[in-house]
Amino acid sequence: MSTCMNKDFIDIIGLCDPSIFDLITFPYWTQISIPETLIIPEQKPDIEQINSVNITVEILRKKVIVTPNSNGIENQEGKLLTGRKIIVEGQLCQTINYTADVPEQSVHSAHFVVPFSAFIVLANPIGTLDPLDINFDINACVEDVFIMDVSPRQIFKNVTLFLQAVPAAMTECPDNNC
Repeated sequence: MSTCMNKDFIDIIGLCDPSIFDLITFPYWTQISIPETLIIPEQKPDIEQINSVNITVEILRKKVIVTPNSNGIENQEGKLLTGRKIIVEGQLCQTINYTADVPEQSVHSAHFVVPFSAFIVLANPIGTLDPLDINFDINACVEDVFIMDVSPRQIFKNVTLFLQAVPAAMTECPDNNC
């Protein structure tokens, strides 16, 4: 497979800009890198050229847990332990469209689901509530995608994902009918 494939011609659908998130009010975030090796299913033909990638993020589970507190002392990476963190589990749902290395029916797609796990440190309590007592939603943003065909049946892809925890909105019941 060509290592000189022009990645500028691959459409990446699903990217977003994390600057749309309010990091001042909700400073609970992390960035992770998800490296993937994707194998084209046997029933599909070999890859000649990758055309596009469509990625969405699905959050499957989130849970606030108690952790040690480092009392303001950073580790060598500049990270603090605050006594609380939220564990996030999810998956990347993606479709890769490609031109096949066969003359008939040249355009094909392959679907992949790749799991991921991350954590977000919860620093100062929001207002007077303890983060263990707050339900959180997770905002997810695919910041960047690096993709490369390694062989006619194998793709290497690396996704940079931005995750932000925000307190879940309190749902009001109209006329107390809940």
